[in-house]
Amino acid sequence: MIMNRDSSAKSPAWIRPEDVMKVRKLKAKRKALQARMISSTNTLQILAPVHGQTNDSLGQGVKRRNPFKCSPNKKSKLDDDSNLDITSDASLFRLLNPSEGKDSSSTTGKAIDFSSFFNKELGTTTSSPVDDGASKQTWTHKLVVDWSLKTKIRFRSLKPLPWKHNFKTSEEASGTTGFVRCLSSASEENEDRTLDTSANAKFYQCCLIWQHPNLPWLQLFPRDNVKISSQTGLFGNDQKLADSLHAEWSESVRSLHQLLRVRQCPYFYMCGPTFTCLFRAAGVAGISQMHALISPTTRGFREAMKNEDIEFEMPFHNASLVKGGSEQKGELGESDSEDQLGTELEEEGEEAKSWLEDLGVETSQFPNLNPSRVKLERVKYKNIDSTPTSLVYVEGMEIQGLVNFLLNSRSCISTVGPLAGVPPTLLSPVAFQGGSLKTLKTKGNTIHQDGETHYSMEVMGPIMPHTIHQLTSLLCTSLDEFSFSCNPVIATQSFSKYKCQEDSCAPQAFAQEGLVDCGLDSCTRSLICTPPGTKELELPLTYREVTYKAEKYTWSNKL
Repeated sequence: MIMNRDSSAKSPAWIRPEDVMKVRKLKAKRKALQARMISSTNTLQILAPVHGQTNDSLGQGVKRRNPFKCSPNKKSKLDDDSNLDITSDASLFRLLNPSEGKDSSSTTGKAIDFSSFFNKELGTTTSSPVDDGASKQTWTHKLVVDWSLKTKIRFRSLKPLPWKHNFKTSEEASGTTGFVRCLSSASEENEDRTLDTSANAKFYQCCLIWQHPNLPWLQLFPRDNVKISSQTGLFGNDQKLADSLHAEWSESVRSLHQLLRVRQCPYFYMCGPTFTCLFRAAGVAGISQMHALISPTTRGFREAMKNEDIEFEMPFHNASLVKGGSEQKGELGESDSEDQLGTELEEEGEEAKSWLEDLGVETSQFPNLNPSRVKLERVKYKNIDSTPTSLVYVEGMEIQGLVNFLLNSRSCISTVGPLAGVPPTLLSPVAFQGGSLKTLKTKGNTIHQDGETHYSMEVMGPIMPHTIHQLTSLLCTSLDEFSFSCNPVIATQSFSKYKCQEDSCAPQAFAQEGLVDCGLDSCTRSLICTPPGTKELELPLTYREVTYKAEKYTWSNKL
């Protein structure tokens, strides 16, 4: 019977002579370096010989090794190479710092850190990376309110999350009932109710919002990611449909405005094609009056607001002027500086116009001499328009004029693309006339990484500020440590950076009592009524990555 040679054991791999010579040369170089280091240290000792020490004892470190002698305690190649590196580093350290020769001699066989030597020479001290990270991070007991809208949020934990993306019938029913009726699961009145109070039912209740209009075949949020195409939507081709949709949208805006005035709605968002407007009730964010924030804006939008006699401020623009050194423009503000520049341009245009009339030339042939057009073309805030610096702030009685302006403004509705004729999207935490109940999409997943199992849960959709705090409060009751990352809408990040003046801040106790019927629990109300940046000065006002550990939070605005 003939045996198969492939089935037999393979012969050991042969080593080429060239590889053997390379290893020998490398060892010889390392030994030569070690010998030079030791000989240099011996020369230092010869200059100041110790009593009873001979030259023979000093030269023991330079003695050549018998290549044919076999050591009884043979070590592996890796250990031999590491010992050579360590002894070389120790010898170099003793040469650079001879005063610490005795201390360093006791550390033979350990890794030598040169950072202390260089820091000693430079006069600085450092600590381990763990200490540096712990000292730089700031931890707080409460998570501040980030007023920017989020498109997605992902929770991660080493322990299983108490939520599931598949909901039972009782969980969906109890979550919907609790959200529509604004029932808090932590209130004492729930003892007589038969609602499901499981973690999954509470999670489903937090994943509900009110939205208008409700057009499932169109992407109504976010508006900045909508692809521009030449194809016009259904409402852009049929004017009757567009008018009926706008009339229904106007009733929804009036309903939200009325709820905001009586403090039964804490805030709501209006997401237009080119801007996003945040309306907040009195007492929210420490501001004593009802107010609105619009970002980003353009010069044409602001000019239209001025024509409607709506008073507004641009807090970030004026602050940037003062920081840049233009104190005069900063004190005047945007309207005064524009008027001053406009008058100068009008004078130049009138001089050119009179000069042409003296020559007998009709000025109608030169449209660029029109002062208003010169003002629009030359005085443009190219570095401000469509940026976070162009944020507009309106408060008090001017909100009524702003609402009427938005109801009748053409800039609120796009005329081209798939969303032509569709009014802005309204998002609210409470019910309003014409609002549709929408559910955020959830997706659970398990990730295996570095031998560990990570549990994650994604929530996708228009995520408002109160949703994040309700979800984190649910997780805090069942997990000791977790983290989450979120994707904000870039145009709305400037909402969190606006701060009211300390003199005009409303007392937090009165603000919370005025918002008792706003549909949010007491913990969330206390957070949204706190002025931004009062306690957490070292942490950013917006966040993308948040970590919870030992009942404290820390966050960063970068992933």
